[in-house]
Amino acid sequence: MPTINDVAKRAGVSPVTVSRVINNASNVSPATREKVEQAIQELGYVPSVAARSLRLKRTRTLALILPDITNTFWTTVARGVEDAAQRRDYSVFLCNTDEDQVKQRRYLDFVVVGQRVDGVIIAPNDTDAQHLAQLRDRKLPTVIIDRHIEGWDVDSVLGDSFSGATVLVQHLISLGHERIAMLSGPANASTAEDRVAGYCMALDKAGIPIESGLIKRGEFRKTSGEEMTHRLFDEGLDPTAIFAANNAIAMGVIDALEQREVRIPQDVALVCFDDFPNVSHLFPFLTVVAQPAYDMGINAAQLLLSRLDSEVELQPRHVVLPTRLIVRHSCGSRLNDQEECVLSLPLVKDARREQSSMVKPLSPQERRAAFALTPGLSMSVPLRKGRPSDGDKSDVSRLLKVLQHQEADRVPHLELWVTSKSVYEYVLEHELKYDIVDARVGDQSIRPEDAVEFALRLGMDAVICNFSWRPNNVFRTTTDGTQRYVNGTVKGWADLADLEPPPSLAAQLGHLERYVRAAQGTGVGVIANFTSFFDSALLAVGVSEALYMFHDNRPFLENLMDTLLEHQKRVMQAVCDRFAGDLALVMINDDVAHNSGLMVHPDMFVEIFSHRMKRLIAPAKEHDKLILMHTDGKMDQVLPILYEIGFDAVNPIQPESNDIFELREQWEGRLAFVGNISTTLLAYSSKEEIEDRVREYCARLAPGGGYVLSSSTSIMEGIPPESFVAMTQAVHKYGRYGSLGREV
Repeated sequence: MPTINDVAKRAGVSPVTVSRVINNASNVSPATREKVEQAIQELGYVPSVAARSLRLKRTRTLALILPDITNTFWTTVARGVEDAAQRRDYSVFLCNTDEDQVKQRRYLDFVVVGQRVDGVIIAPNDTDAQHLAQLRDRKLPTVIIDRHIEGWDVDSVLGDSFSGATVLVQHLISLGHERIAMLSGPANASTAEDRVAGYCMALDKAGIPIESGLIKRGEFRKTSGEEMTHRLFDEGLDPTAIFAANNAIAMGVIDALEQREVRIPQDVALVCFDDFPNVSHLFPFLTVVAQPAYDMGINAAQLLLSRLDSEVELQPRHVVLPTRLIVRHSCGSRLNDQEECVLSLPLVKDARREQSSMVKPLSPQERRAAFALTPGLSMSVPLRKGRPSDGDKSDVSRLLKVLQHQEADRVPHLELWVTSKSVYEYVLEHELKYDIVDARVGDQSIRPEDAVEFALRLGMDAVICNFSWRPNNVFRTTTDGTQRYVNGTVKGWADLADLEPPPSLAAQLGHLERYVRAAQGTGVGVIANFTSFFDSALLAVGVSEALYMFHDNRPFLENLMDTLLEHQKRVMQAVCDRFAGDLALVMINDDVAHNSGLMVHPDMFVEIFSHRMKRLIAPAKEHDKLILMHTDGKMDQVLPILYEIGFDAVNPIQPESNDIFELREQWEGRLAFVGNISTTLLAYSSKEEIEDRVREYCARLAPGGGYVLSSSTSIMEGIPPESFVAMTQAVHKYGRYGSLGREV
């Protein structure tokens, strides 16, 4: 078996250099790295995982400790954790506690002492942190999932049980039910009590008395659901509806009602927390509030891995993901006049129809009021506060106000793409020890911490974090070192199976978290920027060939667009579900036009583009986020389409193709504009000429809000840093509302 010394000898380097290559160290030249990697491949050398673990003091293993892996909710969570871990070369120990304290303690001893895992994700049996003392006392990186824990402020990921339960019971009340039974899990499980609190809140808001007898507590198990249902009827409580706190309890309810020959929903309505994804696809019967189980696993793994990667101590992070209300048959909302609700296989098309909507979080005040109705639990809702700001400081609220056609203290300023290292270093006043790349080709252009500091020094109101998937593009490096797109490699149906894979979702969430953490309390907002499906498909094929395909092979091109769309929508959903409260707005990057207008005939464009774009931005709309569209080209045909789709603002309104003053007059109060300061002006004009242009824009475009100053394209090498800074300073000088266009 070849050793590291054999590899070093073959490559003509030292064993230390081979070790650096294996561990992906940055201080290795590309040529040397290539020689070492070739030697490794030729010799078939496999690094010793055990030896690396000893050197790095890492085992590259995580423990996932769950209460019931037979429940589809927990198996889906586990899949999310494992997918994220595997992308980072971590293995996962899966442990099942059966909600048993002894088993939990045994597993903690096993993974902490016996296996020395690097971190733990756990759904603890109760809220007492003392039962997790092995983790807390050893300071082992830990994430709590689907539970609150008292006495230990530690990373956590939860679904919004309280809001979901409230909405589910409100739905039953809207159908006329007042005698609603609550069958919950154990009182020492925080999620069980959150759902009881939501149940009580809904009844209280409707003026329905809370009957303690209708609230039963047991276990999150089918047998417990069956037993609690029998107790309800044996005690003569006779509910007209039952709320099961999880899907296992719901299955027990169904069995018990069947034994009593009680029909669902004709005699008793049934709703539950958590879905059965596979069963519901085949037989869509149960009305549920569904948690994003897979995303909970992804987010838990991302939190844990980011803590393992961090060189500094991180503050505890608490992620609460929204739930979805899915209305089907079991609640009785679809009974016909004869009170019939008959499902059979195969299902008729109408039987599969269901209503799904995101459950929006209730306010901290509402949560406190609900927990006052159910003593024994307290909930703290941390609020993030920005520092005070004036007209010279970054202030995301200024940006949001102006985008909604209101005047603020001054005209906001954004730069969406800066690829000039000299501009960054000029503003930051220190050397960047890494290369700046063009984020529009899919890479992240600058470290999040540097991006936020850059914005703060300029008084810029937001920074962007890119979520890009543009597969199968071919680039060529030019003489100045920049990369230029030259073609795509997707030429036929067979190529659809060989698309370059998208970035890891966990890695993208981790990168956005760095932006959010860096921006916290600074006044700088964070914009999530997503590549789309239209221009990404054209680039993957090759733009010229793709334009012919609109006529010669449109189904193939649309299939490629749908592949890109579904992935990016999935990423946007995950981003919005977790980070909506942290984001300033959402941006779509899709060049659909050129200097003379739309890429294709307007009628064809609407057929292809509008319904797909509405699907892509739906997660942002659900979370009430403003949406900015970036597209180059002439805008007169584009703007009506974007407005109908639901966009709030457009960038960059390039001056070479558009009269922004004319467009502003046409769209005042409906679409906000971001951009139009010519980069040619910045590259070749004097400071005075740049100031004059900014002053004109502030005076003519800014009144009433609806205009954000920005350049017309990337700030690239060749634009003098001092000219760029002159533009930003001119906004502060001439952009104060109340004296627009006049120096202050």
